Amino acid sequence: MRALVRTIGTDIGAAAPTVRPEHWERIEAAAAEVLSVNTRRAYATAWRAWSAWCGKEGVEPLPAEPVLVAAHLAERAEAGAGISTLRAAVAAIAYEHGSRGAPSPAVHPGVRRVLRGIARKRASEGRTPQQAAALTAEALAAIRETAHRPRTSPGGRTESAERARRRGDMDVAIVTVMRDAMLGRSEAAALTWADVELLADGTGRITVRRSKADQAGEGAELFIGQDATTALERICPESPAPESPVFGGLGDRAIADRIRKAARAAGLEGDFSGHSPRIGMARDLAASGASTTALMLAGRWRSERMPALYARGEIAGRGPVARYYGVA
Repeated sequence: MRALVRTIGTDIGAAAPTVRPEHWERIEAAAAEVLSVNTRRAYATAWRAWSAWCGKEGVEPLPAEPVLVAAHLAERAEAGAGISTLRAAVAAIAYEHGSRGAPSPAVHPGVRRVLRGIARKRASEGRTPQQAAALTAEALAAIRETAHRPRTSPGGRTESAERARRRGDMDVAIVTVMRDAMLGRSEAAALTWADVELLADGTGRITVRRSKADQAGEGAELFIGQDATTALERICPESPAPESPVFGGLGDRAIADRIRKAARAAGLEGDFSGHSPRIGMARDLAASGASTTALMLAGRWRSERMPALYARGEIAGRGPVARYYGVA
């Protein structure tokens, strides 16, 4: 990170500056905030893998030659790494080079060609990235119906009725609120009771302070329906502290795990995850006639690509061919 200061000095046409220790700390803290916690974690993992590979090859990880990055990607692809993992590796290498003032090998046309070639080969083999199962209104109803049934652990221990009730209340609140507000799992984990407003008409508003798509922290105010507000009322402690987490301090991975287990207990098939409520609502909105642009705004996507992918079946069902046959 110290190299960042020298890079800043060079960018503004100054010589490498002399910076007091307290300035180092402030600069490092501010620069670290350019990435979310999850992105920093993913980049750190990818950078360790790259550094280990370079150590095995007897070369330095930074500055890196494009041909070495391409070789790293090709070897990891052959070992079975997914295309999203490889893209994260390229992004991490680019970030580390940029933050240390070194030219990024990731922008080299050869590296980009290798990455595109791996993606195309995977697609031709039918190994495209798998989309999480959609937690649609139908899936939500199945979870709500089964959420409070006592479960038996792998060790054979069955929940008490009271424990099942409390766990079921939390599961229903998680999936219902995440669907209505189209929250990502990290957004759900970050919610506090200060972010929740229950209105007299039975609906509510959720304030998201910051998200992956909102790195500037502008925030968003999101609608939730009566089922979601009722679910929140069932898990709300008496006089909760405003800063206390809505979902009991569960982290983003724990929230994804709760969704997966709730779906399995409801007998739902598919790979349910922390993305499932968001995808399910996108599909339901598209089926109700919402445009791709409306989906983008509701889900706070920065482009139409992801909502169009998630709801492609519903969009096709009301497209020009469907209208031609009078079924749209």
